[in-house]
Formats: sequence, C-alpha cells, structure tokens
Amino acid sequence: MYQLIRRHLLIAAAFGIASNLLLLTPTIYLLQVYDRVLPSQSIQTLLMLMAFMAIALGMNLGVDIARSRILSDLGVQIGNRVERLALQAQISAHAHRLPSRAIASQGDINTLRAFLAGSGVIAFFDAPWLVVYVVVIGLFHWSLALIAVISALLLIGVALVNDRLTRKGIESYLARQREGDSFYQHLIRNAEVMTVLGMVDSLVGAWDARKRDYIAAQRDVSDRSAFYRDVTKGLRQAIQVIMMAAGAWLVISGHATPGVMLATTILLGKALAPIEQLIGNWKQAGELREAWPRLNALLTAQIEAETIALPPPTGEIRVEQISFSVPSRTPGLGRLLLRGINFTLAAGQTLVITGHSASGKSTLLRVIAGLWRPQAGAVRLDGADVAQWPRSSLGRYLGYVPQDVELFAGTVAENIARTAKPLPLDSAAIVRAAQRAEVHEMILNLPEGYETLIGDAGELLSGGQRQRIALARALYGEPAVLLLDEPNASLDMLGEAALDRVLRQLKADGVTIIAVTHRPSLLAVADQILRLRAGQMEQLETPHGPGQADSGSRAGASRTDDASGMPPGIELAALQASRSSLQAAQVPTLEPAMEHIR
Repeated sequence: MYQLIRRHLLIAAAFGIASNLLLLTPTIYLLQVYDRVLPSQSIQTLLMLMAFMAIALGMNLGVDIARSRILSDLGVQIGNRVERLALQAQISAHAHRLPSRAIASQGDINTLRAFLAGSGVIAFFDAPWLVVYVVVIGLFHWSLALIAVISALLLIGVALVNDRLTRKGIESYLARQREGDSFYQHLIRNAEVMTVLGMVDSLVGAWDARKRDYIAAQRDVSDRSAFYRDVTKGLRQAIQVIMMAAGAWLVISGHATPGVMLATTILLGKALAPIEQLIGNWKQAGELREAWPRLNALLTAQIEAETIALPPPTGEIRVEQISFSVPSRTPGLGRLLLRGINFTLAAGQTLVITGHSASGKSTLLRVIAGLWRPQAGAVRLDGADVAQWPRSSLGRYLGYVPQDVELFAGTVAENIARTAKPLPLDSAAIVRAAQRAEVHEMILNLPEGYETLIGDAGELLSGGQRQRIALARALYGEPAVLLLDEPNASLDMLGEAALDRVLRQLKADGVTIIAVTHRPSLLAVADQILRLRAGQMEQLETPHGPGQADSGSRAGASRTDDASGMPPGIELAALQASRSSLQAAQVPTLEPAMEHIR
C-alpha cells in the first residue's frame, strides 16, 4: 500500500515543511515587537512587521489548506480502490466457502479515510519538527532547550504508556465488533425463518449481548485514551508555565530579554502540540494499525498472471480422478467429500448426477464450475484445466443455476444480463436468453415486463419464477456448458415440461449439460447418468446401455440404493411414465408460445 500512497505523502510532507517554517514567523514577530518596536517606539517598524506577518499568515493558510486537500484526496482515491478490491475478495471468499474475517471490511476502509482526512496524520508529519524547535530554543539559552527536551521526553513517555495499555483493548473490541456485524447480517438473511419460528426475541437478545460486550470494550479504550489526553493537556500547560518562569528568571538575571521569554514559551507550545494531537488521536491510529495488515493484503496480493487467450470452448468436459476435502481446524482431520471421480463428457452431451443427500453431488458441480479446487486430479474444459481460466473469461462460457437460487435487487432484465445499471444492457441478448429458457411470455405478464423490480433477493417472485429467471440468466451469452443444481426443485408440472423442452433444444444446439437432481424426470434427457454414494462413483451408465461401475464397484440391476430408492429398471419405467405425463400436460398451454418463438 505504501507504494500507492507514497507520492501523496511526499507532497504532503513538502507542504508540511513549508507550514512548519511559516509557524516560526509569529515567534520572530513577537521577538521583534518586544525587543525592537517597544524600545524604539517605531510605528513604521511595527507596520512593516504587521505587513510581513499578514503575508506569512496568508501563505500558511494556503499551505495548510493544500496539505489537507491532498490528504483528503488520497483518502478518497485509496479508499475507492480498496473498496473495490475488498468487495471482490469478500465475494470470492463466500463463493469458495473461505473464512472472510481476515479480509478488510468497510469499517477498515472508513478508518483509513477518517485518519487521512483528520488531524492525526498531520500530527505525524509535524512531530519530527520538535527537534528543529528545540534547536531554535537552544539558540536563545541552553537551559530553555533542556526544559524543552525534558518536556518532550515526558510527553513521548505518556504516549508510549498510552499505546501499551490500549493496544490489546483496541484489537479486542475491533474483533468483537466484526463478529457482531457478521452476526447482524446473518440475522437479516434469516428473517423469515426467525419470524415464523418465534426466534426473533432470543436471537436479537443474543446479538444485543454481543453488541454490549464490544461497546463496553470500546468505551474502556475511549475512557483510557481520554484520560491520557487530559493528562497530556495538563502537562503541556504546566510545562509552559515552567518555561515562562525560567524565561523570567533569565530576564531578571540579565541573560535574556522579555521577547525571548515570550517567544520561547510560545515556540515550545507549538513544538509539543503535535505530540498532544497524537495522543488525542491514538485510538484512531490504533484502529488503523489493526486494520492495516488487511488493507495492505488487498493491494499486495499477487495479481493474476496474464495467460494466453484460449479459443471459445466447445464444451468437452474431462474429470480426471478428482478428490476434494473440506479443511479442518485440526490438521489432518479434514472431511473427504469426493474421491476418485473420473468421467468424460463429449461436447453437446448431457450428464445427470444422482445420489442420496450429502453424497457429494453439489460439491462435484462446484468443483466442475471451478469454484472449489480439488486437492487431487483436475477438471478440464476442452483439455485446459479450469484453474487456468480467469474467472472473468470462463464465466462467459458457463451457465450456472445453484440449488439455492440467488437473484439481486433490481429488474428482471438486470438479473438476466448478469449486471446492473448504470452499465449498459444488451436488450437483444436478454430477450434471446429469456426465449431460450421459455420465460419470455412469463416475464411479459409481469407488471412492468422486463423492467419489473423483483425486490431484495427476488422476494417479490415465487420460487418457480426465481428458478426460471435464474435459468435465463445462466443462458445469457449462449454458454457452451450449462451446470444445473436441482433446476426443477421449485417447478410445477408446466414448469418441468418447459424445462424438459429447453434442455432438449440445448442438446440439439450442442450445449454440454451437467445437472444434479433427485427427480427421475430429468433422466429422460441424459446421455450419461452418474450415481454417487458417500463421495464416490457408485455407477456410471447410459440410459440405454448396461451400467459401467466405477473401478471400486459394479451396481447390479436389482440394487435399490440410488437417490430415489428404486432399482434402475423400475426407475427408468417411472421415468417414461413421468415423461409421457409431462408431454401430455404441456400441449394445450405452451404450444402457442413455442410457435411464437419459432
């Protein structure tokens, strides 16, 4: 991060040099008034000094404004860049099911902005000038310089004690605050279940207890910082009294003039002011220090290397002996979810994955999509490992409908287009995707058509409508591979009939399809059926051929441990019956829409 902010900091430091040099002018003015104007009673000299001070004060004002604007601009620029990176990192962490506590949050970015725009960073620039001011004081008399040095060391000691006693407190309450914010968002996401099950009072009480805990820790740090700030203020005033008394003693003894007495007292006050400001802003500085590693990690993370642009894939998928496990907090105890998965799917073919719950179906789909990287083996798209594809490039060639459909607050068109206004939308591509998913007529029947606002997470739509719009989003841009996780879970009979037609048309168009399902209806379009059991291949077969067991086992026709609990022969018979019923149900209602699309 330092490389990005160095230029602004150097410019601000240059303005700081000018500002601190100009701060010497009031001292010079006071010295001249007492030692020259008053003894000589020269009005002309006084007027010349006043004109000189007016110019110096105007320049000092301009320099301070410029320095503040530079630092404020730095806060905006670096904040905007880090915000974008932080959001991308948070999205990636949630998509890959990775811990997100180590990723910079919006609170960290706000802390950075506030520190750069506040007086704390200016105090850091001005603090080194204490040495210069002490040297100037020493030019008048060594005893005054000694008092200045002792005073500075005393205030620096107070600052170090403050840092030692508040550092752990700042780290503690910030960690609790992040946990509380995460728990708050968790409650908002589960508002419906909480309300129905009567969990609101208990969970809000739990959140309130967490909130009170970190607020108490924050208040403790604030009270301690305020105490040291007040102690510093009192010490500085006492030091100025001592400095003036020492100057008066020098005047009485004939070693200094009254001008020296007043000038050195004021100069010492200006020299110690940055230290007082640092102690007053120590809590904010501590928060930034705690957030700095997370902010720096976003900017220093290794940038994805540019790769040779690969041609658009045809859709051939090869899964080569992949194994995947979820890491555990205890080394060596990670849970193995997939083991030895191996198959090949030619471009334009359809694979249906079945199996009991928790058999690894959705996990396998996420690994194929490149969300999760297997610990062993590889998933290849047209021969290239999906890990070699940048996500921005690979996403154009993949369509994905997750088990839990996630739509965004906005219009139907924005959701299908995989973007949001004010970015431009491709109307033709949006309508094309909706027509391919057979939701064009359904969308036109909505109150505002494609411009209908669907609410947060699509809450204004039914479950079936959300699932069908998610399918249209998956087909946006005409992807080569379509990945579906329980795509008919919320569909009625007419919706399933439409889905059946869509999948058959996509097969005819050469789209490779991999679908996870518990229902037998999707098996009618399958070129291959993969049955998983406890993360392993139990059976890989074609609907019209004998099952080809995985290298570990071979499933017979009489087995009943597939996802539906039926033997394969009975399952296929049920499939044919289901297919016939779907075809019978679709004709009178949806055939006009098909004619319209044709």
